[in-house]
Amino acid sequence: MTERRGRSLLTPVAISTVAVIAALALTSCGDITSNSAGPAPSTVRRSIVDIVDSSTAVLGGQWVVYSGPSVEACGGVPDRARYVYIMDRVDRPGDDPTADLAAISALWKKKGIDVSDYESGGTDPLRGLRGVGGPTTSIGFDAFPDGYSITAVSDCADGNVNDLRRSE
Repeated sequence: MTERRGRSLLTPVAISTVAVIAALALTSCGDITSNSAGPAPSTVRRSIVDIVDSSTAVLGGQWVVYSGPSVEACGGVPDRARYVYIMDRVDRPGDDPTADLAAISALWKKKGIDVSDYESGGTDPLRGLRGVGGPTTSIGFDAFPDGYSITAVSDCADGNVNDLRRSE
């Protein structure tokens, strides 16, 4: 199995990140059939970077980019694009994520994001937050014992994905 920064790619955080991306992608881009002018790609890219960066700043610690901000097609429409941005915390967070969950929830609500808590099942549940609205279509914060992760998906923007990828 491939290693990334000393961790197996199949850690609970990596598995959860993939699941979060899939769930967030299903809720992204709203009405993609509209012909009305949308925001510029640079605007939605900046908004997604700003919310992820402000979230990691609130939590402190050492964070690395896991992926992005990367451009992808928005609902299969060739001239609509969105950005996905994922950051992982590389230093170990504290044993009780309650304060970190509250800090992120407060920040996101202040930014106009509707926030909901989630918790996995079992005797030692994994906790996190999911959000929609504000500067993002969807955002997630996983506060897992062996690592934190923030995943965000931007609104859709006008722009050809292939052209935007070439310009990055």
